[in-house]
Amino acid sequence: MKSMSGFGRGAINERTFAVNIELKTVNNRFLDIALKFSSEMQVLESNIKQLIGSRLSRGRVEVNLQYDRSNEINYELNRPLIVGYLSAIKNMQDEFSLSGEPDLNVIARLPNVLLPKKDDLDENFIEGVERALTDALDDLEKMREMEGRMLKEELQMRLNEIENRLPLIEVEAANISEEYRQRLTKRIGEMLAKSESQIELDQSRLAQEIAYLSDRADISEEIARLTTHIRTFSNHNG
Repeated sequence: MKSMSGFGRGAINERTFAVNIELKTVNNRFLDIALKFSSEMQVLESNIKQLIGSRLSRGRVEVNLQYDRSNEINYELNRPLIVGYLSAIKNMQDEFSLSGEPDLNVIARLPNVLLPKKDDLDENFIEGVERALTDALDDLEKMREMEGRMLKEELQMRLNEIENRLPLIEVEAANISEEYRQRLTKRIGEMLAKSESQIELDQSRLAQEIAYLSDRADISEEIARLTTHIRTFSNHNG
């Protein structure tokens, strides 16, 4: 039994780079991976998601990747993005009769306008990222297993307490017809006394009402279902 929530960390330190990855998971019906890293790491997005998907089947996974590289990084222009931006600026000028020219500083600040060359991420660095991610997943699994054991013990303790109370509940449930008879008889007697009526109580009709109320209050099916659930949990987590 594993908890759906957890945290894991993995770090790799080499001569030319350092990588630190933190993972945080919470419950989710499907596997939802949210990546938090710079645009320079986008070329590794598919690798990272594939590795996580090989270890986890569901849950929301937040991935925070930090790194430091001492070797020189070469960048290339994201030409389609720049062309699209300049085209949009020109259309804006034509449509609204605006003056002015695009500013280099503004263009340079556009997200992902400068991308590291794909071949600039050498095999050692890529392998380091994968090792750090594997360590983070291992750490995450350990924490989820630990929390799962604690959750299992807590649930088992509560189920044991419920199971111990079931015999008393069954005894009390068996007396419910008599309790309804006494309460109805008392209530009807009080009402007749207040009205000073000489009406005689119809015992047959009273018995019908008691049977009806007892049937509605019958919890034998719920007790049987609860017992089955307790046994199922114990068998699956024994």
